[in-house]
Amino acid sequence: MIFCGGVQMKKTVNLDAMIERADFKAEEGFSAANRFKQLKASDLKADSAMRYMLRKPDFQRETRDWNVAQITNFITSILERHFIPSIILWQNSGAVTFVIDGAHRLSAFMAWINDDYGDGEISNEFYDKKISDEQLDLAKKARTQIEKSIGKYSMYQDAIRNKQKYSEDILKKAMGLESFAFEIQWIEGDMSVAEKSFFNINQKAVPINPTELQILAARNKPIGIAARAITYSGTGYKYWKRFQESIQVEIENLAQDIKDILFLPKTKRPITTLDVAIAGKNQMDLQLIFDVLIYSNPNISDEEDLDGKNTIEILTNTKKILQIINSKEAGSLGLHPIIYFYSKKGNFKPANFYAIILLIRELKQKGQFNEFIDIRKDFEEFIYKNDYIFEQLNRNLRSTKKSSDGIKNMFLLIIDGLKKGLSEKEILILIKEKYVNINIVNEDEIVVSDSFNTNRKSETYISTALQSVVRCSICGGVVHVNATSVDHIIRKREGGLGAVCNGQITHPYCNTGYKH
Repeated sequence: MIFCGGVQMKKTVNLDAMIERADFKAEEGFSAANRFKQLKASDLKADSAMRYMLRKPDFQRETRDWNVAQITNFITSILERHFIPSIILWQNSGAVTFVIDGAHRLSAFMAWINDDYGDGEISNEFYDKKISDEQLDLAKKARTQIEKSIGKYSMYQDAIRNKQKYSEDILKKAMGLESFAFEIQWIEGDMSVAEKSFFNINQKAVPINPTELQILAARNKPIGIAARAITYSGTGYKYWKRFQESIQVEIENLAQDIKDILFLPKTKRPITTLDVAIAGKNQMDLQLIFDVLIYSNPNISDEEDLDGKNTIEILTNTKKILQIINSKEAGSLGLHPIIYFYSKKGNFKPANFYAIILLIRELKQKGQFNEFIDIRKDFEEFIYKNDYIFEQLNRNLRSTKKSSDGIKNMFLLIIDGLKKGLSEKEILILIKEKYVNINIVNEDEIVVSDSFNTNRKSETYISTALQSVVRCSICGGVVHVNATSVDHIIRKREGGLGAVCNGQITHPYCNTGYKH
């Protein structure tokens, strides 16, 4: 399991490349001209013409909901001749065949047949060889576990040709696999019937949560296009392909810049370095990126983007906000992720991240960056030492939106208290008065094991490393590798030289904005 903001999430395998997407509106009608009754294993190989005929609707969510156990169990069901539900298809008047139900079943089988669990030939072509380390790691683990449990598809093929090499059980399964085929059901009706069928079927089978529905509904809107461009680094199905080429290039460049700010340097657990990414390690988390765009853009157009300009505007605004948070740009505050966005145990905290986006927007609007810099060192020490209060608030408010707003307001309360010269104890009392459900006594988890788990290893490293961390020579705040600036102690206009003895490490804003 992986953890995201305190919520357990399955380590799922990315099978999205197995069946490509197509614009559902490309052809309005429906056809019965090229209908087939079955799909065999040979139809689903990488070089099969049939595979190229199959498409997912552009509104379908990414095919990455199954973990290794689910993939293994499904392939086992095929090998052991269990009942396999039919695949439901719809064909438009252009003879494009859309998978309405069964994309995960087909994709899991195709992944096994083609030895591609998100890192093979099909996936590399789909993602233009830009596959995240996280996806590569999950693919490797999936392959290892599946081969250990049921073996390779090629083994069963070989068993047909070389019967003497294999057991009776393998031969039996190989013969069954040779004759296996998915049964096909066809939807009758036009595009609206097919789309309605898709949502009805999928809501009943694996309910789509409200956020997923929001993302699917926004697929042709600026925020939906921008989110997918960032998530997949401009690869995969290009929802922006209808725009002019220059617009497409700008979208892809902006998306890559944003992804680099969010996820570089690459983060691994347990934490063994303070050089971590500001948005954690889950580069393929479409929901997280969608939320980042929402929090960064208060006025998002709800209309479909016809020329790409609104998408570029959203990406540009987001990049500017993120650059202020952490970058080498002159106006960057260079907020250190370990202090602001991670728990002491090294877990990324999305609600805190969104809260900082809201805080930065407010401070920028009010022109209060300098006031923040004045108390920054004390603020960072306070929120790091008392990070448990934000975790409590997050649990109490239960929703990401409420938590983000609540944490932002708590940040403002702390900042105001520090500006007034209040002590840590006095600020904690104020917090307790305003947030009655917050326990201002840190009840750290009871340790019953004599071994160090991942959390404890991370916490040990972080607490030790922070004792000797590089700090800004101007504000005293912690400096991150992605947001460093070298400044003159004695300014150039006052005769200061570019000598090492006259240099100091600062945050970019402290160097270029605050001191001037």
